[in-house]
Amino acid sequence: MAYDVSLMAAAMDQKIQQLQHVTHNLANASTPGFKAEHLLILNVPRQEGEPGTGNDTLKTMIVDFERGISQRTDNPLDLALQNDGFFVVQTKDGQAYTRKGDFTVNGLKQLVTQAGDPVVGEGGAITLGSGKIRVAGNGSIFVDQNEVGQLKIVDFGNRQALRNVGGGLYVDDGAAGVKRVDRPEIASGSIELSNVNVVNEMAQMIEIHRSFEAYQKIIQMLSDQDKLSVSRVGRV
Repeated sequence: MAYDVSLMAAAMDQKIQQLQHVTHNLANASTPGFKAEHLLILNVPRQEGEPGTGNDTLKTMIVDFERGISQRTDNPLDLALQNDGFFVVQTKDGQAYTRKGDFTVNGLKQLVTQAGDPVVGEGGAITLGSGKIRVAGNGSIFVDQNEVGQLKIVDFGNRQALRNVGGGLYVDDGAAGVKRVDRPEIASGSIELSNVNVVNEMAQMIEIHRSFEAYQKIIQMLSDQDKLSVSRVGRV
């Protein structure tokens, strides 16, 4: 009986973990460049002869890197990648990668993220100076008529190997297979929105709640049966 309850409790814990990712996706449905994350859990029965009982639990985090739709802002520093790839930014912990292109300018006239991390160009940090800013579709940056930098755009052979470090940033620990994007397509004055499908996430949340309630009812039923058995033994 305790074994059955422990199985139900483990299943409930898995549903809680999945619910945490669903609520995280919904909370970021309006965050520019956010990529939805889905926790997949597979319970594999142990083979005969393997130590222990029950199932082995395999957990896999899948990030949906599909491009979100673009929204026009008319801010020349809002940049949306129209094809695959990532902007490169320099953080205090090293280079990171993002599709969150709502950039700004710091006190040094450098192009930076909203968190203040410099955006990396082909020649390093990009200093804009003063004047009218224009970003061409290929990533070339002009101030007035002078080219001041070229955005560095990269992609990865295995994007699922990227590690999410928050703030729309991902880092490559060495297994993602970085590669340069030679012909980027960039829309200036637009921002890429989150790719979270709110309807799907809400439907998944409802399914998780229903499963959780079903497990609760089963545990209650097992508990009631256990109490009944104990009371019968007491009468004997």
